[in-house]
Amino acid sequence: MQETQRPIGFLLRTLDRLLEERFDEALERHRLSRRQWQLLNVLADTQATVAQLDEAIAPLLDDGAEETSERHLEPLLGGGLVAEKGGVYRLTDLGRMELHGARDTVHGLREQTVRGLEEGEYERTLRALQAMIDNLSG
Repeated sequence: MQETQRPIGFLLRTLDRLLEERFDEALERHRLSRRQWQLLNVLADTQATVAQLDEAIAPLLDDGAEETSERHLEPLLGGGLVAEKGGVYRLTDLGRMELHGARDTVHGLREQTVRGLEEGEYERTLRALQAMIDNLSG
């Protein structure tokens, strides 16, 4: 390893912070947080309970603070983007429209993120990161 090269943990934390900041800035135009964005994406494909939503976005929730998706659902319910019946949440028509617009915004951010990478480099990076996660998980 070169002395000028930063450790992977430093790079991952920096990238994560920058992604959070840029996602927050991009999604602010749609009055959504990144967690709300994730919930809308989950609900675009299925109806779900809080427990199911927690499981779907678990890596993004703060375990130490015992954070659940419920806190992030409240503004979505109040804004008419999500509806709830009997503890099951679903996307409304307004929610689908907002999600569509936000997806265009996020697509642009994702293109900016991978700009300059060679063909297949992003996929190789994902595989390498997953292998490291697997190595440290078991």
